[in-house]
Amino acid sequence: MRYLFSFIVGGLTAAGGVFLHLSYPPAGLILALAGSAATFWSIGRHYGKRRFKMAALAGWLVVINDATTFGAGGELLVQGDRAGLTFLASAASIVILSIFLPVRD
Repeated sequence: MRYLFSFIVGGLTAAGGVFLHLSYPPAGLILALAGSAATFWSIGRHYGKRRFKMAALAGWLVVINDATTFGAGGELLVQGDRAGLTFLASAASIVILSIFLPVRD
């Protein structure tokens, strides 16, 4: 159940970041990145294991993959412009760094 919860929280974090990164530039991008870092850090602090952060990463990657590919109607949620590529590169690096933070003191 904890794996499923971590997976869903990771997916919801990615969905929030996808919709927020273009809403109020650049504050939306900053808020999306801060939210992603805080989510992955708090999952590790709550459960005490890095494997739950990896489950959240899997959910995050599923949503990011879906947002960067064309949908049935030809829509693209994360475009290949400056804001989209900045979001993808920054969010991926922040999420990877957040996974390697210590889970307990």
